[in-house]
Amino acid sequence: MTLKIISKTPEIFVNLNRINQIPGPYCMSFGFDLDPLINSIENIGLLNSPFVVKTDNGKFDVVVGFRRILALKCLEWEEVPCRDLSDSGLSSLELFLTSFHDNLPNRRFNDVEKGMILRGLMARTTVKKILEVYMHLLYLPARESTLDVYLRMADLDETITASFVEGKLSLPTIKALLDMDVDSRFETYQWINNLNLNFNQQLQFIEYTLDISIKERRMIPEVFVDSHLVLVMEDQKLNIPQKAKRVLGHLKSRRFPLLTRSESAFQKKIASLGLPEGVTVSCPPFFEGSDYRLQISFKNGETLREKIEILSALKGLEEIGDPWERNS
Repeated sequence: MTLKIISKTPEIFVNLNRINQIPGPYCMSFGFDLDPLINSIENIGLLNSPFVVKTDNGKFDVVVGFRRILALKCLEWEEVPCRDLSDSGLSSLELFLTSFHDNLPNRRFNDVEKGMILRGLMARTTVKKILEVYMHLLYLPARESTLDVYLRMADLDETITASFVEGKLSLPTIKALLDMDVDSRFETYQWINNLNLNFNQQLQFIEYTLDISIKERRMIPEVFVDSHLVLVMEDQKLNIPQKAKRVLGHLKSRRFPLLTRSESAFQKKIASLGLPEGVTVSCPPFFEGSDYRLQISFKNGETLREKIEILSALKGLEEIGDPWERNS
């Protein structure tokens, strides 16, 4: 029925100044590159007319073709052929689904766009329908908890969502940021961005920060008011990965002071033993296990025997143990 109505809608020429060029109620585009589209229109023209509907103030909202309108604006077109669906009788939901199904087969939506789509659907249909039909079409698990995360992405600063779309932030990081107040969220993001933390480091950073905030009864921005962190960030001799390592190490020491001292004591003890090259000793994580690990790299049986003989003659091996207990 919708296709039949649209196909019978004649084209009209609309002045670009009458078309709203901010994301409207049917828009589902974010974080896109206009250059390929601009280049295409420059070379072969506008192949598909945008669909629009008239607003109360006499302007038009874009139903389909928002990026085309922006590209034409960049090319300084004055008028654009459009199909005006204002008198089509289509409901708000039908207009939104027209945009959705026009985009669906042509591209993969990024996660922010999925959030835009789900918010649009929430205003027009039921949660039950979204979970049963549209989550699957968006390649998302049909769970209300997942729906909630994507709906809340609208609460994020555009700088954060842009980094997310660019692949600089992981979805678990976004979920963690959403649970923070606005000031804490942006401050945490700034540190993650400035240190260029990878996905695992991002979660470590957030975990340490949240735990310190609770332990020290400080707001998250106050956690970062730390002279050591400031000195690390201002040290011109350190590159970004080195700064990231030191910041994470310092936060870990604030969160787990006894563990950090114990790990340091353990490493000093192992270093003092004079182990043969290619021999390492590692402790159980958090010293919570009972077994330590000895690893020997060797080229052949002869070198293995030599290293075992050196190990058997070393003094101090019997002192390897749990420094956690000694430091407590």
